[in-house]
Amino acid sequence: MLFLDNASTTKISDNALKVYNEYSCDYYFNPSALYMKGAKIHQDIQNAKQDILKVLGANKFDNIIFTSGATESNNMVIQSFAKNGSKKALFGISEHPSVYNVAKHLQDNGYNIEFVNITDKGTIDIEDYKRKLTSDVNFISIMHVNNETGAINPIKELVNIAKNFNKNIVFHSDGVQALGKISVDIEDLGVDLYTISSHKIYGPKGIGALFVKKGINIKPMLLGGGQENNLRSGTENTPAIFAFRQAIIDAVSNVDNHFLEISKVNRYAKDKLLSLPYDISLNSNDMCSPYIISFAVANLRAETILRMLEDKDILIGNGSACSSKKKGNRVLSSMNIADKYIEGALRISFNYTTTISDIDTFIAELSRAISVYKENTNR
Repeated sequence: MLFLDNASTTKISDNALKVYNEYSCDYYFNPSALYMKGAKIHQDIQNAKQDILKVLGANKFDNIIFTSGATESNNMVIQSFAKNGSKKALFGISEHPSVYNVAKHLQDNGYNIEFVNITDKGTIDIEDYKRKLTSDVNFISIMHVNNETGAINPIKELVNIAKNFNKNIVFHSDGVQALGKISVDIEDLGVDLYTISSHKIYGPKGIGALFVKKGINIKPMLLGGGQENNLRSGTENTPAIFAFRQAIIDAVSNVDNHFLEISKVNRYAKDKLLSLPYDISLNSNDMCSPYIISFAVANLRAETILRMLEDKDILIGNGSACSSKKKGNRVLSSMNIADKYIEGALRISFNYTTTISDIDTFIAELSRAISVYKENTNR
């Protein structure tokens, strides 16, 4: 099988799986238990948080809240800060559905929510951002790396603009597609809140985390036993937490080497796509994350091509896995991509093991699939 949908999920690494098994079978004790073995696990969790803060370049007095994943982390943030009847919250128009759909729901229910436009390159439109940064704004959420195109937003610049306008604005960024793929330094970015996820960086599913800067107060979504400093009750998913920590350490320690290698694969794939004798739009430019390429074939149904490739044991995506069943494409439409390409939008995304040979295999089968499609549809 050739898996080119790594922006949706990744295979758990051997190191992370080993840790997961150890804490599932050997160190399975409840961290809330009063006996020493439980207390030891509780302390290990606190140590894991400090390890993650250090890897992220954050302050040791900041906080990490473990959640079930990025969707929960994002919802926790938005419910804490955007649900304010007297204030305005700004969101990027190209946010992941776990942010955009929550913000849209609040907007539809009367809350003061505005969406900031993006440029044709997929990044936040700075001028539109400044226009909408009015005196009643108290919260901003802009993703670091777009999950569909790989567009990298200038988070540090956006934070500086906001904080210089009003130092009390709370700034959140969804960093799911950034961590382990590009350099992430929380202190340098200046964000107050930052969402990360395990299964995007070769860790297990069902675990994510929210970075919370010291002094930022989050409202709990789950009440119960008071775990996670009363912010996220429920017995901690200890095997996943420690496997996640291992995945973060491994991914970040190799980020530069992997970035260089994947950049070569990315460039090769783009060249091959553009060499095909079809009307193809590349929606990911050279300033995007090299791990993601969004492209589209004119007048073609992406789902049909995806299924044809699946028959050849090649798996790719057609946008966010969380919204792939919805028609249209909010992100590409916001980039002013012509309508003739929207229905044919596809996404390939890489991991550190993806090779040039993999790309050759993909391109050959993609070309065959498009040819067969056009013959059968007269498009």
